Amino acid sequence: MAFAVLFAIGFAGLARFVPPLDPADTAEQTAEIFRANTGGIRTGLLLCYVGCVFYLAFGASINAQTRRIPGVPAALGHLQTAAFASSVLLIAGPFMLWWAAAFRPDTRSAEITQALNDIGWISFLVGWVPFVTWYMVTGAAILCDTGEQPIYPRWAGFLGLVLGLGQSSASFLIYVKAGPFAWDGLFSWWLPATEFFLWFVAMTVLTTRAINRQYRTPEAAADPVPSAG
Repeated sequence: MAFAVLFAIGFAGLARFVPPLDPADTAEQTAEIFRANTGGIRTGLLLCYVGCVFYLAFGASINAQTRRIPGVPAALGHLQTAAFASSVLLIAGPFMLWWAAAFRPDTRSAEITQALNDIGWISFLVGWVPFVTWYMVTGAAILCDTGEQPIYPRWAGFLGLVLGLGQSSASFLIYVKAGPFAWDGLFSWWLPATEFFLWFVAMTVLTTRAINRQYRTPEAAADPVPSAG
């Protein structure tokens, strides 16, 4: 949950990136936002960047638990690791672009600031491929668990499959600057962001319970985690 807390404080509170900057703004309007809140953008995104450490720990914890499920194909474990590890690059990468936009906003042309901001938001929201892969592969692994005491409840597997499908709606933001498919609209921002944090909270709670059960049971704690290789 540390990732969610740092992200909320940094992205929404300090950087004021919730709701996202309006893609229909002119270059001068965009540049003025970076001039007026230079320190907040720099510091807020730094908090989000630090939070990515906890995001990686979150993904590794889920991976460790799903590898305990008997019968999960090794390929699912490898794909799960690749997906969550690459997804952090699509979270943290745009921070670099927004930092660059906020680095010298008073001396750079407004068009360059706008271009950096555009690239930042487009890459931040269109980069859904590893997230969809992670949700759906995790969901498939959970549904492989046919034991009497499954590590995750079956509904968590279906949740991953359903929420994964919804992330791809941001693809259409590259065509429009206003409306529900713009990067500040319902299908490109609000729906994917809500789904992400819904899945994040649900999996945090369920993974914490799974870890607690694992180490409350002496037999489970003593058994090595099966290798996905």
